[in-house]
Amino acid sequence: MTPTEPRPDVTPEDAPPGMPPEEVNAPDALAEAGRIGTHAGQAESRDDAADSQKAGANDPDSGGVDPAALLAAPILFVTRFSFVGLSGWQSDASRDAEKLFARERLLQRLELFSTIALPSLAAQTDRDFHHLILTSDQLPAWAMEELTDSCVMCYGDSRQFTIRAEPPGTTRRALRHYMQRVYRDPVVVQVVLDDDDGLACDYVADLRRQIATLAAPPQPPEEAARAGVALPYFLSFPEGYGFSITEHAADGLRERQEASLYSHRYPFINCGLAMLGTPDGKNIFAIDHRAAPRKYGARLFPGKAMFLRSIHEFNDSRVAVTEKWQPLESWREAEDIRTRFPWLLAREALWNGAQGG
Repeated sequence: MTPTEPRPDVTPEDAPPGMPPEEVNAPDALAEAGRIGTHAGQAESRDDAADSQKAGANDPDSGGVDPAALLAAPILFVTRFSFVGLSGWQSDASRDAEKLFARERLLQRLELFSTIALPSLAAQTDRDFHHLILTSDQLPAWAMEELTDSCVMCYGDSRQFTIRAEPPGTTRRALRHYMQRVYRDPVVVQVVLDDDDGLACDYVADLRRQIATLAAPPQPPEEAARAGVALPYFLSFPEGYGFSITEHAADGLRERQEASLYSHRYPFINCGLAMLGTPDGKNIFAIDHRAAPRKYGARLFPGKAMFLRSIHEFNDSRVAVTEKWQPLESWREAEDIRTRFPWLLAREALWNGAQGG
């Protein structure tokens, strides 16, 4: 269940022939940064139209997907790393390339990526997945080298991941082009993992179990007429942890002296969310996940924490600790953390006392 074509680790590539102008919802802001033209919004509308014309499995009224296709569907994790263009980020840096590629910010993102996101995937009990990292073709060379080295060091196998350095555009288009080139499967399970967030080590195994329940024969048999999963279809694991990191400096060294953990529950947020879709139809970047349960098939799977979202000074999304977040005292001794989020306890992590330059 890996991509069907071998790819080099880093693959800067021009847009395919005939590709319409890159789409942008806020073209003026990007044009001011000298990154992209102002006609891109028209391409987005054409993109939507093309998506809506995809036949068969992507039509909610198409009668559902073959259960065998669900069981055999490959799992693809997608991470945006300093991507220039429209990607769903809400921070100032997401619209300003100069801020996006500031050395301090990149160092922070690389550190979070290599101590949270990557270890959480490398620790999966089921390693049958592929990890796609979408970044910018303007990413500084030193950062690209560190990004690649971090992936190789963490996975130990370059076939487990692909880094694509894309021109300015949209993540949904970049993801679709990648899946169209790589997958021949009728269904691809798509999961977005931000570069500073993590997952429980049994996320992939549990996701496969839940997909199997969707593919199981209906009970009782007389309900067979209602069987089938129409795509796109969303699976949300609503329970997770918030991880607040406060950084301090001492004697010229950076230290994370404070790290607080909270439990919270947010159905259909980006964290822990998976989407069943086709390689050439609407993908997880093309749909407002908050509206997913109203527009598409969807199911919640509560019961245990499945994700960790981090809060720090370089957050690309507007997230903050609220009264809904329940603080967890002595979280390092918690059984759930030790067994399902063990990478949080790594000695080399700055929040556990290690020092960095």
